[in-house]
Amino acid sequence: MLSRADRRLALERVLRAMAYLALAGALVSALRAASPEPRRTIVRATALASRLPAFTRGEPDSLAIVTDTALDAAHRDWLAALRRAGTPVAWGGAPIPATAVVVEPSGDPGGGARVLAAAPGGTMAHLADDVGPIDSARASGGGVTFAVPALAGEARLASGAQFARAHAVDSLGVRRVVVLGEAGWEGKFVAAALEERGWTVELRLSVAPGLDVVQGTPINLDTAGVAAVVALDANAARAADAIVAFVRRGGGVVLAPAAAKAAAFAPLLAGHAGTRLPPPVLAFTASEPRRALPLSPIGPLRPDAVVIERRRDVVAVAARRVGAGRVVQLGYDETWRWRMTGPDDAPDAHRRWWTSLVAAAAYRATIPTGPAVQSADAPLASMVASLGPPDPTLRAASLANGTDTGAPAWWLFAFALSALFIEWASRRLRGAA
Repeated sequence: MLSRADRRLALERVLRAMAYLALAGALVSALRAASPEPRRTIVRATALASRLPAFTRGEPDSLAIVTDTALDAAHRDWLAALRRAGTPVAWGGAPIPATAVVVEPSGDPGGGARVLAAAPGGTMAHLADDVGPIDSARASGGGVTFAVPALAGEARLASGAQFARAHAVDSLGVRRVVVLGEAGWEGKFVAAALEERGWTVELRLSVAPGLDVVQGTPINLDTAGVAAVVALDANAARAADAIVAFVRRGGGVVLAPAAAKAAAFAPLLAGHAGTRLPPPVLAFTASEPRRALPLSPIGPLRPDAVVIERRRDVVAVAARRVGAGRVVQLGYDETWRWRMTGPDDAPDAHRRWWTSLVAAAAYRATIPTGPAVQSADAPLASMVASLGPPDPTLRAASLANGTDTGAPAWWLFAFALSALFIEWASRRLRGAA
């Protein structure tokens, strides 16, 4: 067993060895920093504002930015300018949510806007404008859509720590809606609901073979004056060729189940219109009024179709793009019963529902209120476009306070001095030379 004096002597030798190793490490680090090899300067994004001017004057060999959010436009463009001037710039760190936001007019004569937000599935998306918070929802399928009655200034989307912004656009005016079908309760109340909301409705309703009730010029389908067509039944198939051409040019169409079963509309369908099912309940309720409507399930869907609404496990409303236009296909039938026999708010709810369907399909020319391209709409995509993809070797945890990896390790030199001092003090205390 070692004596106390032997243990003290062993400790002094260990301290001396550690001091020599630290001095060697500091020397190697200093030589590496002085070598002509490029040095990578690593900086946290939070320190960019104070350090970018010095980097611009000093021209570092290489820059690496550690961040957990996409950089704002000013810092991103500054770094992109350094990169074009010859300074390699890399970035990385914690994964950044891929967010984006677009604001478009709703197409509703009552005004408002639709905010289309992209965010990772399962994350909460929070929407606000210049006044304050508006709404929040959990993203699914890559994003979420918000219907906003009015938007003050720009829309701001927050997903985790990441933000995206977009300006609203102005619509060049709401165009007419054409309703085609047979004379009956459905055609009457669909036209009434749209007119009550503010749409200009033109219609052609068949009363008998060769005898139609016409309002306006419903067959003159031109995107210059018509926003959308509502095809209620097979009678609308008489104008199927004109409707298909209208949609391909950018117009919209809403296909009721009876119209979707007409072979002439096959090029537009989001999916096959199935056998009509009776409603699971007979009474209309305010919470689930469409459960009391008969339904022709839509399916199987085309690969490019999007589900808008389901009733339990079947598709009730679907949509797809055809050419430059949009198609909204309904499975619900006899919606007039909702308005006639539903609860007190049924007329208003029926009106808002039909308006939302037509607005989703409607053609609307728009003009931007801000620049044509808004880089803040998709901050991560803009950052990748300007600075390249993230460097997987960079991690936020690799930095304590934003250091320069190529700088000499002065802390090694300080450790060596401390170890030598302790070893010298121990020797002096025991009376050794």
